[in-house]
Amino acid sequence: MDLPVKSLFTQTGSPSLRNNSFDLIRHIAALMVLVSHHFVLAGRSEPGIPGYSSWGGIAVTCFFAISGLLITLSFLHAASVQDYLAKRVARIFPALIACSFLMTFVAGAFFASDYVLGTAPWLDFLRISFFGRANIEAITDGFIFSESFNGSLWTLKIEFAFYLLLALMLKGVRSAWMPWLALGMLGVATYVLSQNTNSALAHKFTLYGAAGIAFFLGSVLAFHRNRLKGSGPKCLLLALGTVLIVGSTGTSFVWVAATLGIALATLSVGLLFVDPCIKGRFDISYGMYLYAFPVQQLIINKTALGFYPSMAVTTVAVIGLATLSWLLIEQPALRFVHRKNTREPAQGNATTASTPPGTLPSDN
Repeated sequence: MDLPVKSLFTQTGSPSLRNNSFDLIRHIAALMVLVSHHFVLAGRSEPGIPGYSSWGGIAVTCFFAISGLLITLSFLHAASVQDYLAKRVARIFPALIACSFLMTFVAGAFFASDYVLGTAPWLDFLRISFFGRANIEAITDGFIFSESFNGSLWTLKIEFAFYLLLALMLKGVRSAWMPWLALGMLGVATYVLSQNTNSALAHKFTLYGAAGIAFFLGSVLAFHRNRLKGSGPKCLLLALGTVLIVGSTGTSFVWVAATLGIALATLSVGLLFVDPCIKGRFDISYGMYLYAFPVQQLIINKTALGFYPSMAVTTVAVIGLATLSWLLIEQPALRFVHRKNTREPAQGNATTASTPPGTLPSDN
């Protein structure tokens, strides 16, 4: 869930990384999440890789891989840890808080009788705004999928935790060995957890571990970015990623190997090709990720539209909401914190002041 990546790569001194298509990939991944979730929210089987993950889960892996690369570069070129953390907070929370408000007070007013008259919306608003579950039962009662009004938000707390963990590790030892260590530990933990197929809790932490694998693989490549000059190394990474995905499908190593493969493929494709349309201009992928699930819930359950018409209407509505979120909330918040953190180093004769967040999907 990052800013458009143009300004970051301009400041990294890494010419081989400046020409990329990460912004485009994030928008495609956001659409993949929307399409994948539309199946399950409509009561259908979610498409994906059997024994591994859905299309939406694969898209989340793409988000985390890009985030790991960009967030690490952001930390390495930040004027201070405070500068780095300010950007992370500015990327994640303003848009999330706005989305939480719309889900509780606006959707609640229209789709839940008397809900907004009590204390429930305030408690739900605060809980969701700080990474709590978005299960607003007053709205989703009777829905095909009633467990959550916005089931996508679980990834945000994981991503923000990785932001903090990365800062903690690199503040202590600014070395490539730190993300390598995290990657190895998460790989072992994810493999062990993935073998316990009968435990819902183990599966939950398998998902968390897989997200960490993608994130810290991106972080590793950020440290080794000077070895990615030219198309040769990137093509090699793409080939390796493809082999890992194909070779691990149906095996006990799929959650580790396929995740590594998808992350490698995402990053190599992002660095191999240049996006002439979106790159550096805007990033509505985070807004799309925030709003897709609740909009889908309402359109699927509150209208008589069929499966594909409801998907089309949802896509248009989500792009509209995401665009407003970018123009009115995300971009102003990021510009504010970037201007503030750029002025402060200049006043203190600091040498470096950088740009962006990850993500989720923040960045991605």
